[in-house]
Amino acid sequence: MQSAHNIPFHIAYQSTHAANYLDEVLKINNASSDGVFHHKCKGWFKQNQQISNVFLCGSCTDALEFSGLLAGLNTGDEIILPSFTFASTANAFLLRGCTIRFADTSSLRPNVELEQILPQVTAQTKAIVLIHYAGIAIDMDPILAFAKANNILVIEDAAQCIGARYKDQYLGSIAPLGCLSFHPSKIIHCGEGGALFVNQSAYLTQAELIFEKGTNRKAFQNHETSFYEWQTLGSSYGMSEFQAAVLLSQLEELTMVLNYQMKLWNLYQQNLNELLVNGMLRLPDVPDYAHINGSEFYIVLNDESQRIQLQQMLASQNIQTTTHYRALHRSSFYKNKLNQTLINTDAFEACLLRLPLHFYLTESDVLLVCDRITQFFKK
Repeated sequence: MQSAHNIPFHIAYQSTHAANYLDEVLKINNASSDGVFHHKCKGWFKQNQQISNVFLCGSCTDALEFSGLLAGLNTGDEIILPSFTFASTANAFLLRGCTIRFADTSSLRPNVELEQILPQVTAQTKAIVLIHYAGIAIDMDPILAFAKANNILVIEDAAQCIGARYKDQYLGSIAPLGCLSFHPSKIIHCGEGGALFVNQSAYLTQAELIFEKGTNRKAFQNHETSFYEWQTLGSSYGMSEFQAAVLLSQLEELTMVLNYQMKLWNLYQQNLNELLVNGMLRLPDVPDYAHINGSEFYIVLNDESQRIQLQQMLASQNIQTTTHYRALHRSSFYKNKLNQTLINTDAFEACLLRLPLHFYLTESDVLLVCDRITQFFKK
């Protein structure tokens, strides 16, 4: 029986005060970065997540590129990152001239842990970039300890992770550098947007120079110098006031959005658990140290053919689902550069299916999706 209405995979959240805040920006008549809403957003992170050094960027891609420039990465440096990620994660470091070494994911979840990182480490390894897939934290302590002992920088690509934590720390605030995304596909957004968290004070002065296009403009604004000039390589990474106005309106409602999406996430988990117990599929494996944000819910089928059949059946019921990343190590751009076999990455690419999860989804929608999946396995 066909569903009575469409159940879309995602609808971007619309916050209550966005239009009013945008009107304020127009009245102020200054939409460049570093304005009133820019500083209010930074204040929100300091007050609510105890993150002091926040650089709001035009996108998470900007933030990643910013991190590569800030880290001083150059030609010949090797960067370890997962193949199961979006192209921006790799692009940011290829643009610096770095060599990419792809690590496989864990078999338990689409995250790279220390066990998968170690085989990729060489004398040229300068940085490890970590993806907390679906807001599920990687076990950070052993990776950070290894990196510190071997003088390797760790960068968190926490694009999906606003509000998620590792133990008692927010994702993106744990490694020396961390990036967040505020793209419309994320749990909150500002059209396009991102942030770089500078969590190690040794990077802060250089970060301020880079953010100001390579100049000491911030020192000039603080009356620390009588003029400002070009001092280092930089770029224009800053978020506009229009973006910041929308972002603030969304940050103010983040707790409500997170709580509701976690309610739906748990409803999926409870109603699909019998299929997990019977070996029909796998559900997100969330370790005790991870506190998730309900940004997405996925299932992992036993093989690609089964995933395709289920996805087609759900589509026939007007239920939109989607796979996720195409593995970077086998992409048309990179497959001829490496000859890698990443078994777990390939399996997640083939068998992972993401289910609808957003603020405008109802509990009855979730129950309907679960019922249709259950019926699929009874045939």
